[in-house]
Amino acid sequence: MSTAAPTRPRQERTDGRAWTRETWPAVVVALGLVAASAYGLLATRPYRGIDAATVTAARAQDVCSLVVAVLLVALCRAGSGRVHLVRLALLAYVAYSYAIYLLGLPMNRAFLVYVVLVAVAAGALLDGVLRLQPGAWPRASRRLEGGTGWFLVAVSTLFASLWLSMLLPFALGGDRPHPQGPGGVAYPVFVLDLCVALPCLALIGYLLLEGRSVAGPLALVAVIKIVTLFTVLWVGVVAGLLRGDDVSLGADAGPSLVMVGVCVWLAVLWWRALPVSGPGRRAHLWPDE
Repeated sequence: MSTAAPTRPRQERTDGRAWTRETWPAVVVALGLVAASAYGLLATRPYRGIDAATVTAARAQDVCSLVVAVLLVALCRAGSGRVHLVRLALLAYVAYSYAIYLLGLPMNRAFLVYVVLVAVAAGALLDGVLRLQPGAWPRASRRLEGGTGWFLVAVSTLFASLWLSMLLPFALGGDRPHPQGPGGVAYPVFVLDLCVALPCLALIGYLLLEGRSVAGPLALVAVIKIVTLFTVLWVGVVAGLLRGDDVSLGADAGPSLVMVGVCVWLAVLWWRALPVSGPGRRAHLWPDE
């Protein structure tokens, strides 16, 4: 009676070709950023139906998006674990920022480019996060984990409170909140922050306080994303002031400026705390067994 030799489980591919799943989304997003920015900077009236200060801010963001495009192309082939986290943070910035373009601007001729940017950036971000290997990353000090955890929980609570202080009076019969989206629809920042961004920050803060291994890499993604987002917003404010636009600062202006400085400091600390050897992630979302 013969017995068949036991079959070996198929091993997951970890060669350079497996990382093309990270290269092509970064290149597609970079090309989309170039196309969207070129339209915003060169078209006669790309942003209709919004005030002059918002147009200036949008064009300032177009310039910053070109910088992000260059960074994505420069980092798209790097297999380092920490570089992967930077790439995820840049994708988070793109997905969030251009979702605002989709929801908060009157439709223009670059609408389909915005759709591609949000879909590809958000998909690549989710894929990159789900493939992280928690056990491959070193643990930071409990002081850094706890401090960052409470900071992220405080940030999410602060901004949720700011937005709710505008929305709850309206829900109870008061005046409509300001600002609003085009045609009086909900301001897209309210939607994205309350439904996506702030719950994610609060969850990462909770995971840090619980001492979960995956929380460290996610913390670095979160603080870099905060830095990119608010840096671009303040570039728009400065550009508006230099042009003499009627710039109106919202209730989040002061806290956001402080957050940029704190998050730059935290990003440096987390970069030093996560000297992972290897990619720190699986090559595939569901590896073969």
